[in-house]
Amino acid sequence: MAICAFYIYLAFHALSGSQGLMRWVDYEKDIVRYEKQLAAMTEERAQLTRRANALRTDQLDLDALEIKAREYLFVARPEELTIWLDQTP
Repeated sequence: MAICAFYIYLAFHALSGSQGLMRWVDYEKDIVRYEKQLAAMTEERAQLTRRANALRTDQLDLDALEIKAREYLFVARPEELTIWLDQTP
């Protein structure tokens, strides 16, 4: 009887313990989720690196920088004429 109870105890912990079969399935799900998260973060880092490299002084496109500054800051030179277009359809 004691051996049977011992086997039941071992079987229970083999399935539901902290290192049991059920937790192993959860680990597999965690691995898949973390791999997806890593891929997304790697792509985001690559995009940020490309943007940062575009701002380096040896690769800086001054014309593109001026255009973006004008778009973001809404600035113009005194001799320029600004024509506002209605963006609504």
